[in-house]
Amino acid sequence: MQLSAPLIAILAAAAFGVSPVLIKASGGSVPPVLLAGLLYLGSGIGLLGYRIIRVQPILGELRTLTSVQKWKLLGAIVSGGVIAPVFFTYGLRTGTAFEVSGLLNLETVATTVIAWLLFREHIGWRVWGGKVLLLVGAIVMGVQLSDFSLSRASLYIVGACLFWGLDNNLTREVEDLAPSLLAGVKGALAGIFNICFGFSLGERIHSINSAGIALGIGAVSYGLSLVLFILALRLMGASRTSTYFATGPFLGMLFSLLLLGDKPSVFEWIGSAIMVAGVWTLYGEHHEHEHTHGELKHSHAHYPDSQHRHSHES
Repeated sequence: MQLSAPLIAILAAAAFGVSPVLIKASGGSVPPVLLAGLLYLGSGIGLLGYRIIRVQPILGELRTLTSVQKWKLLGAIVSGGVIAPVFFTYGLRTGTAFEVSGLLNLETVATTVIAWLLFREHIGWRVWGGKVLLLVGAIVMGVQLSDFSLSRASLYIVGACLFWGLDNNLTREVEDLAPSLLAGVKGALAGIFNICFGFSLGERIHSINSAGIALGIGAVSYGLSLVLFILALRLMGASRTSTYFATGPFLGMLFSLLLLGDKPSVFEWIGSAIMVAGVWTLYGEHHEHEHTHGELKHSHAHYPDSQHRHSHES
């Protein structure tokens, strides 16, 4: 049975959305930079190991990339695999799983804005309305009751989402690589870099079990999630995939309440409600327009009309 593009995006969102809860539940004993490295190394080991077992090529496919695609792949590795996860783990260290999960909705805002600014992707008025609501909700959620300033966690997560948004747009431009290979290479290289960087900063792993758990969370929440996300990107484009991906953070918020017993503030509840309104607005958007892509050749489906398919050539 072939999964639909929206369902693929939602499964990717679910795997990623529970990551803050899983990390918090594991005890959080691994320092931030090392944790960022282990999460992505786990995804890299899992995905590249899968390709090796299936006797699928690795280096051969990488050699087929053009110079421009190699630079875009490097940019995706640095922005989404090295920088963003460090912001994320510092944010998770200073905030609750509920707050961090909710603020991850900003990734869809960043992805859409960058797709519009850099890649001239068409964005409908309902999408813009939904993204504004998500942004307002995030600002409200990040407010601290003590002095009405933004929390440190919210600032860290904003940084993570900006770099993940850039990563999302660069990744969809490297469509010649198989999703498992692209995500595996990104995870392995970024993970090794951040682990080395963490050790150079004096960070240490004090528990083998904690390191193993981090690798396992990375394999699911970053490896499997990223493969599904890349598949959805290629079917629907960056802005529409990010719309469905916005369901992930809400699942993380739900599990933070049920499993961790988080007690959100009044502002966090209000911000969450605004974000729900934003996602509801996004789901009402219909992708009905003509558009062009520069230097791109692919085919994809537009939803909700799953029968409407067409191809683009540069």
